[in-house]
Amino acid sequence: MTARRDWMHPASVAAALFVLYAATAPRTVALEDDGLFVLSSYFLGIEHPPGYPLFTLIGHLFTYLPIGSVAYRVHLASALFGALSCGALWLCARSVIPGRLAAHLAAFGLGLSPVYWSQSIIAEVYTLNTFFFLVLVYLGLRVAPPAGEAAPAPGAARTLAWMAFIFGLSLSNHWPLMLLVAPAFAILLWPVRAELWRNAAQLSWLVMIGLLPYAWMVYRSWAPLPISFYGPLESLQEVWFFISRGGYAEIDKSATAGWFDRIKFFGFQGGELLMQFALIGTLVAAAGCAVQWRVLGRRTAAFLTVAFLMPSAVLLLLLGFDYDSMHKHIYHVYPLPAYAVMALWMGLGFAWLGARYALRRTHAAAAAAIVLAAILAVGVRENLFEDHEWGARYAKAILKILPPNAVVFGQGDPDLVPMAYFHMIENWRPDITLYHAKGLVLGNRLFHPERTDAEVARRLVQQMIEQQTLPVVTTLGAYKLGAERDRWLYSEFDKTSDDPKAVTVDIPEEAVQFFEQSVARTNNANAWVAFIQGELRRRYGLLLARSLPKGAPPDERTRRQLELLSQDFYGAIGIAEGLMMNKGGYSTGAVSLALDKARQLMPSDIPKEHLSRFFYIRGALRANVGDRAGGIGDLETALSIWRRPINPAIKPLEDLYREAGDFAAVNALQDRVKSWKVPRS
Repeated sequence: MTARRDWMHPASVAAALFVLYAATAPRTVALEDDGLFVLSSYFLGIEHPPGYPLFTLIGHLFTYLPIGSVAYRVHLASALFGALSCGALWLCARSVIPGRLAAHLAAFGLGLSPVYWSQSIIAEVYTLNTFFFLVLVYLGLRVAPPAGEAAPAPGAARTLAWMAFIFGLSLSNHWPLMLLVAPAFAILLWPVRAELWRNAAQLSWLVMIGLLPYAWMVYRSWAPLPISFYGPLESLQEVWFFISRGGYAEIDKSATAGWFDRIKFFGFQGGELLMQFALIGTLVAAAGCAVQWRVLGRRTAAFLTVAFLMPSAVLLLLLGFDYDSMHKHIYHVYPLPAYAVMALWMGLGFAWLGARYALRRTHAAAAAAIVLAAILAVGVRENLFEDHEWGARYAKAILKILPPNAVVFGQGDPDLVPMAYFHMIENWRPDITLYHAKGLVLGNRLFHPERTDAEVARRLVQQMIEQQTLPVVTTLGAYKLGAERDRWLYSEFDKTSDDPKAVTVDIPEEAVQFFEQSVARTNNANAWVAFIQGELRRRYGLLLARSLPKGAPPDERTRRQLELLSQDFYGAIGIAEGLMMNKGGYSTGAVSLALDKARQLMPSDIPKEHLSRFFYIRGALRANVGDRAGGIGDLETALSIWRRPINPAIKPLEDLYREAGDFAAVNALQDRVKSWKVPRS
């Protein structure tokens, strides 16, 4: 039982960390899922699967705070639960570790660690998930403490009832991660198994009550909402598809991911474990992990070990992610419960080392300060020097140059969502109309994404575009409009052209300035920002090279931009592709030079789509110079790397097989492409 005087310590931990998170949280919308959580919180809308209804409800309450922007207010929800989680961790540490200093080391160590800090300053569900996890750990340690191997603690029935209700609430926030750690609690609560069995019916009802936010979510989906990821959920099949994340099946289990991807992910996870507590803290945690079996007893040690392994090593075995920069960033927040266990081990290891070497109180305090200073240094580097507001500047740059009354088709998280935040919440550009090309996210969809065949959906969008009298634009190539005027940050449907494949390059000065100031020289540590910046550099390089006049040198500004782009993989690959699309013809040597530069600059964790694009361009170049065998080899490589029906290598490869008279290969290729599934969302 925690002494009453001890409650001031976790309160002070939570208060200090909340101030830190509030001070360092972005003041406007950020990338990742931040914008969508802000939008769904503000409008009480429906998030992406599985919906996260509890966070939506909590986030909505925070939108009423009378400070800052709406985005900042929802960021404070994550900040609050991030801080409260560390207070809960302090209580957990005091339940198993003698002395308050070790508990402070564990709590502040987690709070200052880079990934945990990063999720405490944006609108995300992971700090709330960690809060529920640690509250359940604390209650579990109260009802079945390490010393109580034989009999349950007094008041066990009431504590178990609270645990059941809180567990249900936790599933309403992030059920995949909470179910993943649930087996660990079976170990922790083994001494009270008779009590659990005796009250199973009551406890089950309490879990169900905690799940009620999902019922609210389904009911809410029937309303005409501005933000509703799939639209109305009107059948049990649709509800299950949504909550079970059925639309993400091909993403969670990628067809191109293999054991080599998993091995590289395990290496990445190992590096993350070393970094979270700045190596020195990780070593102390390793000591705590080693001594837990004799200090805490087998049951509690087994509980902590399983709780650590499930959201880290086991999760990696269950997932089938492609190993690339984006999926590393998506995955790196999942093991936060494991990092919380590591923080407990760090506190335990610190207490054990202090006792083993009989450290004086002042020496122990100095040692703890050194460990925390090292963790803080890593956390500061990862969070304070990161440009959290780049996504907002990108969205504003697009909105500023869109034509009046434009109908805008966006791609998703990088472009559509931050634009929707400024348009729908801060009232930027009230004249425009936003759509998601796949019918997701926004409530004004042209078709239901789960009830409409892909071909029918494409036809409906195309029909709407052709009938539209207002300017129709798309960002990040979200939809191929036909003849278009490409302005880099967006492309406009060109109804004046009779050629459906015509592309006119016309980059406005405001867009050029945004490129020079915010894209050309930047290399953001955030994988989401780096990904979109890379794609923008590729597109800019493509447009520049595509529009170069033949037989005349480029102007000085264009020359400088091409030089900058050639120093980056994405820029170089864009230049190569653009040169091949240049109407005036291209130099084979210039394309080869750009491809060689791209190969030299290729990141080791490049997304497979872009790696495939490299081989596609090289294969097309080889085919154009008469090397049919080399072209077929590269194009086949492009397809094997990124097996998607939209892979641009399909058409030229099919043409090469036809030219060679190999119709068996043509048929085999067509059958292969038909077997590939497109991720539904």
